[in-house]
Amino acid sequence: MHVRSRVADCCHGYYLHVQYLSMEAMTGYLMWRVSTKWRAAVDRAVAPLGLTHAQFSVLGALSGLARSGQRPRQRELADYTGLEPIFVSKLARALEKSGLVERPADPDDPRAVRVTLTERGHEVATTAIDLVHKVHAELTEPIGGPEAPRTRDLRETLLDLLGEHTAIQHESGETMTRTFNGREINAAAVATRGILDDLLAKAGLSFADWAALRAVVSTPATRVDVVHRTAAQGVIIELDAEYALDTLKNTGLVQSTGEEVAPTTKGIELFERITVESARAGDQLFDGIDESEILVAQRVLRQVTERATEVRAQLA
Repeated sequence: MHVRSRVADCCHGYYLHVQYLSMEAMTGYLMWRVSTKWRAAVDRAVAPLGLTHAQFSVLGALSGLARSGQRPRQRELADYTGLEPIFVSKLARALEKSGLVERPADPDDPRAVRVTLTERGHEVATTAIDLVHKVHAELTEPIGGPEAPRTRDLRETLLDLLGEHTAIQHESGETMTRTFNGREINAAAVATRGILDDLLAKAGLSFADWAALRAVVSTPATRVDVVHRTAAQGVIIELDAEYALDTLKNTGLVQSTGEEVAPTTKGIELFERITVESARAGDQLFDGIDESEILVAQRVLRQVTERATEVRAQLA
């Protein structure tokens, strides 16, 4: 009991430390959470069409490019969507098997392929875009809707973080920022998530392992509570949480006493090291960006996250 008490006290003290880091340097984590909620909402919206969020990203991009007369190479499609080329290749192959896209060889480069929508692909993409527009309108409703000033401010901040400044021509001839459709949040989240993934890979952890370890370190609880907590946050599914807890126990990062699970000293030290390294990377990521802009983005992302939870509940 004495040992367990010391572990609990250590966890509580460190939890307060992590809270401090979250307020000061973890905006990237909030961006990742919003992206996770957004992807889940889109997944639910397009699931009846047999699509995932990632597949919709490709179809939506192809639909937009097709309207401007472009037939992108697969690598160009990866650059446009902000996704890794190997991931786009897998998605394109899956969509090809579903009859939604074609991948003809590029006549100008025999080593490359182009990706185009089939007739059915156009129909599915149009339906999916309408569904996602509705999700996006609901998500941004708390800040005034898709074209409200606060949404435009968020869009500009995200573009600054991404180093992109894409503009479109309005019917009046005025140059305006492109319509905010979730891609900016997703691309920024993928980039920041990549930093965490790299740190976890060096430590031999998967993201599911990290989510479960974070839940255990934050508040000692029963195994069932930890599984439900991570699933309720929309971070990982219950099955992944169960498997992650077994992995953490086998590697000596968590320990169990009856139904309760708690981090070992090794687990706490690893969690602390990765958290500090992640915060340091976050400092570098946001260095030079005006603090007022970061605060606006942080506030809006929190509201979008809350709204995404409500939308998921409605779609369920």
